[in-house]
Amino acid sequence: MLHDLQSRAGFVWVYRFDSDGYAHLLPRREMPDLALSEAEFVWIHLDLVHGRAKQWVADCTALPAEAQTLFLTQDDHQRLHHNRDFAWGITFDQIREVDSPADEMGMLHWIIADRFLLTGRRQAMQATRLTRDALEAGYRASSPVMLFERIIEFVIEDVAEAVMQLTEDTDSIEDHVIDERVSDEARRLGLIRRRTVRLHRQLNGLHQLFRRFSENASTRAAPETVKSAASRLLQRVDTMLTDVQIVQQRARLLQDEIASRLTAQTNSHLYVLSILTATLMPATLISGLFGVNTKGLPFLENEWGFVYVVILCALAALSVYLLLKRRDMIH
Repeated sequence: MLHDLQSRAGFVWVYRFDSDGYAHLLPRREMPDLALSEAEFVWIHLDLVHGRAKQWVADCTALPAEAQTLFLTQDDHQRLHHNRDFAWGITFDQIREVDSPADEMGMLHWIIADRFLLTGRRQAMQATRLTRDALEAGYRASSPVMLFERIIEFVIEDVAEAVMQLTEDTDSIEDHVIDERVSDEARRLGLIRRRTVRLHRQLNGLHQLFRRFSENASTRAAPETVKSAASRLLQRVDTMLTDVQIVQQRARLLQDEIASRLTAQTNSHLYVLSILTATLMPATLISGLFGVNTKGLPFLENEWGFVYVVILCALAALSVYLLLKRRDMIH
């Protein structure tokens, strides 16, 4: 730990890229510099919870003041800003647990220039980790913009995987609804809609960022590589946004279908209950009258009196049933 100067200063990792685009991990005992002479460019990934990392960014006079402020803020909204030499902003990324992605999103802060990509986070992120794994596997990046584009592509691929799983869940629920095997499908659809709403908001935020960037008049002053990457990412985001909207629409229609079937089932039960109530009401009235135990009741002294009352109740119920049947109130 005494020789791990990077960890003590809040650096998660530092990669130097040669002229062929291959990444080389900077030894932990060496502190990074935004202007490494022996590298084509450098990727510095920071832990923004660490106080020394924040101070290192604040001391980088080469960075625009606006970029420094946004990079160190705890803003949870997606942002994209630029000038002639830099682009900086905040985008979402999936939080990574010890061995798998979590079902929550965090914010990735970044600054791009010709010679470096500076990223920072407050929780371990999925896309940055996958990018590092790709670099270790031999992935080549010829520029910081290309490397950043790969990070965002991993973010989009995570969303695509989530959408694929949601589509499969929706297909399963749809099969159950068609086969009239509805049990807890309404609860499952609620979870799907909640998940798609979250994904839609995140993707729509990216869509708004890249679309405003491409339509803004000041974009002409931005680096060409940044404009090209933003255009490509906008197309990817739009495709995923459409897929999420399709899942949302299907889930909404299935919820309406389930609600309609439950309403029809409830109405059917109420119909049967109403018919039974109407049919048995005269018999209930007769049995109530004979149960008052007052003088003058018919059949009181007759040994067949109970049988007569039962027959009378049955005839009354049958008469009401036939009357309802004749008026087409019973199908």
